[in-house]
Amino acid sequence: MIFIPAGECLIGDSIGDGKTDERPAHSVFLDAFYIDRYEVTNKQYQVFLRATGHPPPHVAQQWAEPYNWQGTDYPEGCADKPVVLVSWYDAQQYCAWLGKRLPTEAEWEKAARGGLIGKRYPCGDILEHSDAGFDKGFFRSKTIMPVGSFKPNGFGLFDMAGNVWEWCQDWYDEGYYKNAPRINPQGPDNGTYRVFRGGAWNSDERFLRCSQRGKNVPEYKSYSLGFRCALTAQPGAQKPGK
Repeated sequence: MIFIPAGECLIGDSIGDGKTDERPAHSVFLDAFYIDRYEVTNKQYQVFLRATGHPPPHVAQQWAEPYNWQGTDYPEGCADKPVVLVSWYDAQQYCAWLGKRLPTEAEWEKAARGGLIGKRYPCGDILEHSDAGFDKGFFRSKTIMPVGSFKPNGFGLFDMAGNVWEWCQDWYDEGYYKNAPRINPQGPDNGTYRVFRGGAWNSDERFLRCSQRGKNVPEYKSYSLGFRCALTAQPGAQKPGK
């Protein structure tokens, strides 16, 4: 995991090319936390399944066949690719099994920005195909890539843009930013949808912006949606995790 120090961060669309639910851009203070360097992989998720008996990723639809597991076996050749076909509940239970949790939406965005202020993407204002896995017309990424296939952001985090969307802890509220707490926002108390962030291998580049907010019901599963874990740092923590 990567240690993200406590401090202020600008959240939301400060450039003016985002959606209304990304505004107003606002500064929040977040306590220190840790977040996974990589998205959770099939190989890691397999350990969880075999230890707990949790149901494997599977959707009884033709579109899901290339991504469906056979029992506790992931698709061939996908050990180091992000696990997909996981609901918010699946992701939350995996994190809890490790004594961790999903990142809040604000934590995720601070981590994605990698120390940059007011930029569109984790790497700056321009996104090249060598920066992330996403749909760029003829040169589109046609598959999920193994984690760490692209260069990290300023915090040393990989795939904070593209590859797969990532579940966050929060409920979604379109107008949440208008009255969001300025210290450690946790999202609304309830809602219909859960938030996910980051864009995916089959997304247009505009969906890979740091401030882009995705949402769906917590039962939702997709071949373009996975997650990574977070962990609250102890007071006074200064060093990276293992």
